[in-house]
Amino acid sequence: MKQIWRRIITIPLTMLIVSLLVFISISFSQGDSSAYILSEDAAAEEIEAYREAMGINDAWITRYIRFLLSFFSGNWGLTAGGQDIFTVIASRFPVTLSVSVLALVLSLSIALPLSYITLKEHTLRSSVATVYAVLVMSSPVFLTSLFLVIIFSVVLNLFPVAGYVPLSKGLFLHLGSVFLPSLALALLHSTLLLIVFRSSLRENMKKAFSRVPVDLGMKEWQVAVKSATKPSLPVLFMMTGESAAAFIGGSAAVESVFALPGLGSLLVSASLSRDVMLSGILLMLIALVISLFSVAAELLSLLLDPRIRYRR
Repeated sequence: MKQIWRRIITIPLTMLIVSLLVFISISFSQGDSSAYILSEDAAAEEIEAYREAMGINDAWITRYIRFLLSFFSGNWGLTAGGQDIFTVIASRFPVTLSVSVLALVLSLSIALPLSYITLKEHTLRSSVATVYAVLVMSSPVFLTSLFLVIIFSVVLNLFPVAGYVPLSKGLFLHLGSVFLPSLALALLHSTLLLIVFRSSLRENMKKAFSRVPVDLGMKEWQVAVKSATKPSLPVLFMMTGESAAAFIGGSAAVESVFALPGLGSLLVSASLSRDVMLSGILLMLIALVISLFSVAAELLSLLLDPRIRYRR
């Protein structure tokens, strides 16, 4: 448990480093939000008044301290457009959450059966699965998204090309609007789960306690289920936790392709409009979610396999 406590203690330090890097990278980029919020023919006095009101003219260290205090106090202030940041993020969070949850379910539904089906090494099924994993991992997620749109939306006309339907309008309409973006994320992360979890299964099957059932005539997948699955669960939980965090933090590409009003597309628009406060808050929240998911996954691994704590 000392390892877990060390990870928890490092979260504030990680957040501090992330906040500094984020703030510097955004604050010192060319231009500011006045060029995107005000009209092109705005007078110099109007631009100066906007910068003064938004604190853009303040020293960077002053703006950084104000940003930190705002984030940790929960008083996140206003966007460059004058909207309440907390309200904007809260309205977009359900979209990203829906995509992430469905992506996680699809990812496990793809990776786990394939891990057992292609478990035996040096077979055609194993080779095909490996080639599939390499191809998917080497393809950008936006390219995978476009491919899915062409197949399932344009050719087969099974799902909408873009747009989001809230859950209040009906479960099937809601799932239909988030299925393709979720599948695009799931295909990428299922390949990672497949490679890592299958390798863990193979490693555990090679141990002495896993060889006994083979001599009794059991099939290889039966041996894996009975003898190798439990010791491989910590690896599965670790990878699942990392995937869940990646879904929350890495949804910008699919949300942009499918025109979903989630946190990812919000981050893209905030960055393009040089909205320092909104971009910084979003990136800090993503870093916090990734850190918490990582600690939770490690804790579950320790609970499932106490031997891990003695190997560290």
